[in-house]
Amino acid sequence: MSFADKLRTWMPLHENGPSRAVHFVGAYMFIFALLVPLGLVRFSVGGFSLSAAHVLVALVALYAISLEWTAGLLMSLPLFPTLSAALAVGHLPGATVAIVAVSVMVVRFALVVGAHVVLEKKTHGLSLGGPQLFFIEPVYLITLLLFGMGLKRDLHARVMSGGPRPAPLTV
Repeated sequence: MSFADKLRTWMPLHENGPSRAVHFVGAYMFIFALLVPLGLVRFSVGGFSLSAAHVLVALVALYAISLEWTAGLLMSLPLFPTLSAALAVGHLPGATVAIVAVSVMVVRFALVVGAHVVLEKKTHGLSLGGPQLFFIEPVYLITLLLFGMGLKRDLHARVMSGGPRPAPLTV
């Protein structure tokens, strides 16, 4: 399935501007909550101290860029402060690390599910691509922003040309 097809399927379920904003923030909250414990798994490569969190950020960034290079690159920029914050939380004492990670994940799910139920009046579960959707949803949102700015016209035409009518591009 092409990125245009995925975006066309995703758009009708995310028509509300505030809901889209919640999804954008929620994606980074999800990533942060995973990076916190992954930051504790450390290893050395060529004299550099890295963690499993670094690996996840690299994989998410590469996948996002492979979907749509401009939106993927823009989506990847906030990953760096997200990683930095998660690694900083990893230095907190004792169980505080787990409490922060789990709390952020719980709040994230409450916000996103609430946005679907209250703002969108619909839900889709994981039918739009499974768990990896949690990582790359900002790519979809940034692509809509690019469409609204008159950019990515070829992609916009492909999205609009097939399947059910997507949601309007209002933010």
